[in-house]
Amino acid sequence: MTIPQVANMMSIPIGIICLLISIRAFYIYTLSFNDMIFVLALSMAFLTIGTFVGTIGDAHIAGNTWNVDWTRTCGACCGGIFIFLSSLATSSQQMRKIRQWQVMVAILFVIVIVLTPFYPSAKTPPLPLVLNSLRILIYSCAFIRYALLYNSKSTRFSSMMCIAFLVLVTGYVLNIPGILQSSLAIFTIIAAAVRMSAYVTLLAAYSVK
Repeated sequence: MTIPQVANMMSIPIGIICLLISIRAFYIYTLSFNDMIFVLALSMAFLTIGTFVGTIGDAHIAGNTWNVDWTRTCGACCGGIFIFLSSLATSSQQMRKIRQWQVMVAILFVIVIVLTPFYPSAKTPPLPLVLNSLRILIYSCAFIRYALLYNSKSTRFSSMMCIAFLVLVTGYVLNIPGILQSSLAIFTIIAAAVRMSAYVTLLAAYSVK
């Protein structure tokens, strides 16, 4: 098995962890009807779907040559953005509005997935690098937000979320060498392992909330 194949397989446990968080959050939502929990559940669903579509595409199952960078990035960005936005909400009305936006974005995400086979299959470093940088930017904003929340409230939840997003940013930064130079694909494996630990931290954060 080649290093790129190993790196791609590393996405599977990440997708499973995101799926577990999403299922747990949806279950809690059915009991509490808490809009923040719904936003979390759908955010992790974005991440789960983007991860698994990316894994299938990069594994070239059934001989596909899909460029799954757009779908994977869309899932990661949508998930990160709405977790970030939910941390900014200060009232139930604001959270309800965020939930409404998220449902509309979910429809657009489905369209992005459906169009996956039609994206140009050629991958050049500038595109993956830009998409990876977009994820770094979004998760950096979330990290700063939770760092500020921890500074003001010092809760265990905010500290764990702060750590999780910092680790996610680190994981995506570690992606850069592999994007720029295929011979450095080992960094992609390390990056996936780092992101896996970040999602485990997210799961723990919402378990103690």
